[in-house]
Amino acid sequence: MPELPEVRVVVDNLNTHILNKKIKQLTIFKHKLFKKFPSNKFQEEIVGKKFLKVENKGKVIIATLSNGLYLYSHLRMEGKYKYFNHINEITTTRNLIAIFEFEDQTVLAYYDSRMFGEFYLYYENNPEYIKPYAHFADEPDKVDSEKVYKKLSNSTQAIKTKIMSQDVVAGIGNIYADEILFELKIHPETPSMNLKKEQVKQILEVATKIMNKSYEHGGTTIHSFESFNDKSGHYQDYLMIHNSQIKFCKVCNTKVEKIFVNNRGTYFCPNCQKLEK
Repeated sequence: MPELPEVRVVVDNLNTHILNKKIKQLTIFKHKLFKKFPSNKFQEEIVGKKFLKVENKGKVIIATLSNGLYLYSHLRMEGKYKYFNHINEITTTRNLIAIFEFEDQTVLAYYDSRMFGEFYLYYENNPEYIKPYAHFADEPDKVDSEKVYKKLSNSTQAIKTKIMSQDVVAGIGNIYADEILFELKIHPETPSMNLKKEQVKQILEVATKIMNKSYEHGGTTIHSFESFNDKSGHYQDYLMIHNSQIKFCKVCNTKVEKIFVNNRGTYFCPNCQKLEK
């Protein structure tokens, strides 16, 4: 699943390719990914609008269109955008979900092999539209560490599970949760309520550092992530723990263990990351 760094890379590419382009047509092939309203509502509202700005909050892509319209897009597990100079350049319709055609003949296509992605429309100050993902917290470099600490201090859930909860902090997924906790020598199953304020602050600082570095390297491609037009990231070359190819801890040479925390495959070093009783 694309996490914060990968989504930032996608946003950069969208801003490079589609800003100020007027949408001539929106063709939807898989209607279930378009939420809250019938897909023809999306088509009616979007056609004729321009993309003015694309940004993100955590893993959610937020496109500002003309006339106060917002298009929210969540890639979930396998969502991918591809840009073409002309619709005739699209050579495969496998996993093709939607096509945005622009007046200059260029095309933005959205593919999703798992079909878990989501699209929402939002008009500010219009009661007909419920703001998507309103419960999401801020990203690690923006969120208030005191608020995060309060949420954690009342929870017996594993710390890995909690820092992946988007209502606690936005953008952290499975890969980076393991990397963050490894750097701080925190066992992923540590009850959240056991963490001290300083540790929570450190989690946010390390999360910011690691994910900024990943962003600089185009994100992490372990299985299938491609940011834009089939481009892979390179941060997998810098991972310290979350990789099946890493057999021994890079710090102490202890054999890396894999467990499941809330059904998520989790890598950790049993020597560096001891579970305190």
